[in-house]
Amino acid sequence: MSDFRAKDADRDRFVEVIEAAYVDGQLGAADRDLRVGRALSAATLDELEALTRDLQGRPAPLVVPQVPAPVRARRRVAGTLVGLGALVAVLGVGVASVVLVAGADSTTSSGVSQATVVPAPEQQSETVAEEQVTPFAMTSGQVRRFLTAYERKFGTLDAWEVGFYPERVGVQVPVSRVRKRFERWSWDGTWRQDTEASAVIGPQKFVSLGPLDVGRMFDNIARAKRSLDVPDGKLTHVLVNDWGDGPSVNIYIGNTFNESGYLKTTLSGDVIRSYPYDS
Repeated sequence: MSDFRAKDADRDRFVEVIEAAYVDGQLGAADRDLRVGRALSAATLDELEALTRDLQGRPAPLVVPQVPAPVRARRRVAGTLVGLGALVAVLGVGVASVVLVAGADSTTSSGVSQATVVPAPEQQSETVAEEQVTPFAMTSGQVRRFLTAYERKFGTLDAWEVGFYPERVGVQVPVSRVRKRFERWSWDGTWRQDTEASAVIGPQKFVSLGPLDVGRMFDNIARAKRSLDVPDGKLTHVLVNDWGDGPSVNIYIGNTFNESGYLKTTLSGDVIRSYPYDS
């Protein structure tokens, strides 16, 4: 596999394997945190493979897809056109007609030559940037990526409230500590501002997301599904906030019958109270 570059999807895949190994007892908490941190910063596929080589249930070796022969041929033709274009600029218009004939990529049945069209460099950059955006999903790797993105975007890990949903994160971002004001932002792999600044209502306090134990949060999500007496219950959302009684993580489970319950824990994952479904 050598030095092939890792993608976000590759890093998320291996983080999930490490988390699963922690849950079933293969790893201790310190070892898990060390491996997860290295997986999220891994630059190559070899680095990711090395982190899980000794684990049971490790993923199948990553296969790097080969570029199909027609694509390689078109790339060679495109490169030829670029080089010949520079030659045309030097030798003048007389050579241009020869270059266009030599650089034709294919010929139709009627004998008309068709030149290969190469996107402009700025268009290629935009396409690559769009392909590299990884949509948010409620996994431990993506939650950690959100925390990194949040700190990079706003220069802090403080928030009035954070809501983790299956396909997005909603945040009340502080804009004034003195006057208790916030803006609502959403993150689904990219940032979007949802509202202008407004006042915080009630006894709500800042929460620092730094101490949030993401691994234990997902352990407690599994516990909530088992223990809240919600048949076929699924995670609806997780709210991280402080309404005057200390920072907490509130895990909500619901089903299609509108039956629901929630589990309240500390940021470090200790259970404060369970609120099972009560008809």
